Amino acid sequence: MTIPPPIKLRCEYLENPLGVDVRRPRLSWVLTHPVRSSSSSAARVIVASSRQTADDGFGDLWDTGLITEDVSCGLEYSGVSLHSFQQIFWRVQWGDNAGNMSSWSEIASFEMGFLEDDQWQASWITKADCREHTSPGTTLLGEYLGDYINAHAIYCRREFMLAKPVKRARAFVSGLGFCELSVNGQKVGDRVLDPAQTDYSRLALYSTYDIVDQLAASAETRRTGRFVVGMILGNGRHIRNYGYGHPRGIVQILVEYIDGSNQHFVTDGSWKVSHGALQQNGLYFGERYDARLEEHGWDEVGADDSSWSNATEVSAAHPASQLIPPIRVARRITPVHQTVLPDGTTVFDFGENCAGWLRVCVKGERGTELTIHHAELLHDDGALNTSPNQAAEATDVYILKGDSPEWYEPRFTYHGFRYASISASPVGIKILSVEGCVVHSDVEQVGTLTCSNALLNRIHANVLRGQLSNLMSIPTDCCQRDERHGWLGDAHLAAEESMFNFNMAAFYTKFLKDIALAQRMDGSLPDVVPPYTGRLYPADPAWSSAFISIAWEHYQFYGEKRILDHHFDAMKKYVDFLKAHSTGLVIETLGKYGDWCPPGSIAPKRTPVELTSTWYFYHDALLLSRIAGILCRSREQQELEELSAGIKDAFNRRFLRDGEYLVNRFAPVDRAAGQTSNLLPLHLKMVPEDFTAHVLDRLLQSVIADQDFHLDTGILGTKYILDVLTDYGHAETAYKVASQRTYPGWGYMVEEGATTLWERWEKITGGGMNSQNHIMLGSVDAWFYRVVAGISVIEPGWKRIGYAPPAFAGLTSASASVETVRGVAALNWKRDPDEMVVDITVPVGSQGIVRIPLDRVDDVVEESDTILWGPDVTSAVPLPAVTCNGKQGPTVLFTTGSGSYHFHTHRGSHQVRTD
Repeated sequence: MTIPPPIKLRCEYLENPLGVDVRRPRLSWVLTHPVRSSSSSAARVIVASSRQTADDGFGDLWDTGLITEDVSCGLEYSGVSLHSFQQIFWRVQWGDNAGNMSSWSEIASFEMGFLEDDQWQASWITKADCREHTSPGTTLLGEYLGDYINAHAIYCRREFMLAKPVKRARAFVSGLGFCELSVNGQKVGDRVLDPAQTDYSRLALYSTYDIVDQLAASAETRRTGRFVVGMILGNGRHIRNYGYGHPRGIVQILVEYIDGSNQHFVTDGSWKVSHGALQQNGLYFGERYDARLEEHGWDEVGADDSSWSNATEVSAAHPASQLIPPIRVARRITPVHQTVLPDGTTVFDFGENCAGWLRVCVKGERGTELTIHHAELLHDDGALNTSPNQAAEATDVYILKGDSPEWYEPRFTYHGFRYASISASPVGIKILSVEGCVVHSDVEQVGTLTCSNALLNRIHANVLRGQLSNLMSIPTDCCQRDERHGWLGDAHLAAEESMFNFNMAAFYTKFLKDIALAQRMDGSLPDVVPPYTGRLYPADPAWSSAFISIAWEHYQFYGEKRILDHHFDAMKKYVDFLKAHSTGLVIETLGKYGDWCPPGSIAPKRTPVELTSTWYFYHDALLLSRIAGILCRSREQQELEELSAGIKDAFNRRFLRDGEYLVNRFAPVDRAAGQTSNLLPLHLKMVPEDFTAHVLDRLLQSVIADQDFHLDTGILGTKYILDVLTDYGHAETAYKVASQRTYPGWGYMVEEGATTLWERWEKITGGGMNSQNHIMLGSVDAWFYRVVAGISVIEPGWKRIGYAPPAFAGLTSASASVETVRGVAALNWKRDPDEMVVDITVPVGSQGIVRIPLDRVDDVVEESDTILWGPDVTSAVPLPAVTCNGKQGPTVLFTTGSGSYHFHTHRGSHQVRTD
């Protein structure tokens, strides 16, 4: 039979990427098949130097021949050595376990970037005499770090001459902190807030653009060969306060002519630089744009730049390629309501909290100053409540030039907001159009989830909005105030949720590199990555756990060992640091935050910081021992297993008291149990067997009796509480906790009108720490996928997938799907008092582990109208692709191969199978 060719070919997790600087890039693809229990028995990849060669079925760079292993999730290129700027074309065919061979896939491609630092002919440039401005800085953990000193935006231009007809043209560009490139007066690409954030003293990232069409589109360039490259540089986080200095940029353009010759056009001291209409700019400050200062055509051929100064060449880190989804304007939303205040200010409500900015079209007199403020909340009188912004001014100013109409949207800032106000001075303006631009790293959404509980659906939607709001090339904590840093606690607590919902493979590959670059010689890591302030070393162990935790989750979801191998030594160095700073394997001094933000508090109330710090020490040593085993590093595995056992014993000796784990007591009569203290050791099976039942009882007492089915956990305990309750047979209790509409709970936020998750369980609208758009409590969404919907990863890379519909009272249906590295995994179930229907999809090459709950002792389970299980079923010969493994508690366990399956349970009668 004819089987479908591979689809979704990717290189380094990206579709047809440009600028690849990995010498042995990873190739992956997805398989589909109409027949159940299909798997790959063979694959062949050809990699060619031209599209025609690949189309002819010849791999002149690499032909793998038939590979009999399953390599679709990440085959490392092992052909002829690749060189900088090379164009590469590849395709795949595969054979199934029945001996059928597919046709070739469509041709995919990738292009190499710079493989050697000395191939950069360009120099970093800046403006020597930059104007500067001062804006409010950051208050971090209660300490004001001082005002920020930012530069005005820098405009750069250079005119070049093409020698011959062009075949290919690539622009490699980086600007620190942000840049925007133009060719012949037209912006190149659709990226914003580019390049991605890094520690610029260690790493600068460049983007690669195909500009051949922009060169060809210019009549002047076609006629004379002349073209102009323009670049605007903004501050971002590349500022003096962080030790970097003024903005700077680098551009190298590679032109390949039709005759096969090449020419490079580069930034150097011959470029011209100036200030312009875009003046003050900063992440927290906002922007000030004076349209009266626009020099029309400044980045086009023939512009008069005689008043501009020559660029100054400066130093910066050698650039590396930016191989992650860029930040883009992902959506444009319109206001759902607007109000005019007594002073003439117009307030717009966009109906959802988000990150981004406004795009406005206005008409007014020359010199009129248009001011846009942003906020997450309103005061009772309808004016903006900017308290959550703290010191972030979050204000964009546009000064009209008097043309009609005039469009404005910022370049080098972003804001967290649901509401925005527009005012004008000294005279009024006519607002013609307003839209909100939703901005974030453009990660592909791969997960969907819905259920019959409308509240959980709204919580899920809030998690999605909050997660995307906090993906800005790093995983940030918030998007509205004077912070927006890569706090590692927030990052790893939300990692599993984010991977269920989005393709995070490339994003976290980059972020793990950021973490590794932030590690000091002693093995310590900071709380925040990139470590811009340099103040937060060493991290709370619950924060720096992100290094190992995210790498582990990455392996679970994407099945790729190379990332574990790449970072193993650095992760081992980190665990050694924890050991060196422990006392008898208990972490007494490194903890700072612990179970941050429990109900009614910011700092942990009941949970000792030493307990959470030591628990994460055990957690990381345990995970790293498993990673060592995966990598066949037996010596390190044994060492880490012995260390883990030692930490476990020390933890129990130090914190296990009278059958429960240590909590902070507030009075002699205080006998309440601690939720986080007890659930963490239960989660990792650290509790001695004789004490497990009592520790669990104390946890249940707190959840059910003391808190009336509410949680009393901060961000650490919240990550695990629902899982612990579920794993120990109390899933119904976990479901009640997750479904609460009263304080404290996710549903309480929904009832109070939240469209994203809050930083605190409390609704706080005044001063203080009260972000309305944080993601650290979003870990609940992973539990929604795994338990409410019932789909989970059992073996890394989705090789084995769990399908387990729950039996929660009142929950009648749920549906989830995930586009995994192997293909779509999906589960859709519905139940009523008489029957249950369960539909699943298992990707090619994967195995499904299916648990069908039984409501009655006489229930019968069918698959596609064939009875597989029942109290009186005999001769239970398994169907092809479905094996019944018997009854386990209230469920029947089945194993399936790939394909789609339709299970149906209903009240049985005396039936006999005679297959």
